[in-house]
Amino acid sequence: MADHPPSVEPVGRAAIRIGPTLVLASALASTMGVVFAQLLHNFGDGLLAEILGGDAVLHNNRVVVKGAGDLARAGGPLLCLVVGLIALFVYPALRRHGALRLIYLWAALHILRQALTQAIALPLGADNRLALVYAALDAPPGLDVVIAGAGGVGLLLIALAAAGAFLRFTPSGELISTGRKRLTFVLWIAVVPAAASVFLAIPFFLPDDEGLVISGLPLTAVPFLATLAAAPGTTDVRGPADERRAPRPWGLAATLAVVLALHLAVLGGGVPVVPAQWA
Repeated sequence: MADHPPSVEPVGRAAIRIGPTLVLASALASTMGVVFAQLLHNFGDGLLAEILGGDAVLHNNRVVVKGAGDLARAGGPLLCLVVGLIALFVYPALRRHGALRLIYLWAALHILRQALTQAIALPLGADNRLALVYAALDAPPGLDVVIAGAGGVGLLLIALAAAGAFLRFTPSGELISTGRKRLTFVLWIAVVPAAASVFLAIPFFLPDDEGLVISGLPLTAVPFLATLAAAPGTTDVRGPADERRAPRPWGLAATLAVVLALHLAVLGGGVPVVPAQWA
């Protein structure tokens, strides 16, 4: 008796089986990660400016630095790199695969992306933030290419490793039992949410007349194409034997709405970065 070829599940049905609540939760978590990464980056610039004797005012889409020179622009990438690496090492200790773990994963990925993309762009233009720092340090020629290469390799490795982390959110092991199914699952749990967060994050950075943040938002989804490519070959994730309930995104949606209101109301007019007064 001849074997029948495996049936190909339509993409629409696959999305329904994965669960729209899980996809929505991932999109909201990615949005929160984008916003937090940008805020951390701006705060790092302002914090280093204060350390160097300057003044900094933190806004929802930028940080205004005075009296610290271009060297202060290294604060954001350095802070994001340190926080991102710490978050990356802590992540395996988290056990439950609920909404909080999904938020944590997206935040760690976006914080590292924020730092490493700055490094990648270092030799691409003199107006780049790190390029100004590089020029201020009078660094030897060619070092910028080495830093950019290291940033590119680091971002690629993190994006590839993220495939396994996303696959562990599967509601059922059957949904990731083949390479094709793993590809479909990561498409819906990582790539689609990353693309959606590009648009969902826009209100957090308005008005952005100078295009300081919004113009670069589409690039935030690009690294996760490597995550998608790594999904079929990620065979060490089995998923639960019994189907589990996907995380409910309603609390996350409400939290994001509150964060948006506070983000615009508090940071819209600018907040001085004075850690001594905060303490």
